[in-house]
Amino acid sequence: MATHPIVGTWMATTPTGPAPGTYFADGTVVIMVPATQAGPRGVTFHSTGVGSWEPVSERGSHVTGDQLLFDADGNYTGSITIDGFPVVSEDGQTLLDDSPETTVTIRDADGVILDAIRGGPPVTGIRMGVGAPGFSPATPSVTTPTT
Repeated sequence: MATHPIVGTWMATTPTGPAPGTYFADGTVVIMVPATQAGPRGVTFHSTGVGSWEPVSERGSHVTGDQLLFDADGNYTGSITIDGFPVVSEDGQTLLDDSPETTVTIRDADGVILDAIRGGPPVTGIRMGVGAPGFSPATPSVTTPTT
């Protein structure tokens, strides 16, 4: 697994915003997600996503990650499990998850499944590195004079 191209740190672009994540050679993954989200149950606060991944092809993987949900008073309200299938590009610098098998499962505090959403908008990612934060290149709107 250490030689699989998913290993490393990525800046993913998800339907809820940027989500940097690190895939480790031992099959674990840590993904940062937006801390708050408004939804049908009001505003919820999310934990960092943690989980596991395994290779499914030379450049593809299956990742399962969990996030815990809390209300504004800090009470545990449920969880979100994401099963994704990112595939790394041939050059190893980008990834794409547009699999119809991708699933987001939402559970209440008792573990009862409230919803399971399959497919959805694609998730893209750019490999992060020193001096390369993983955001798409952009033209600065303001230039700073150099001396």
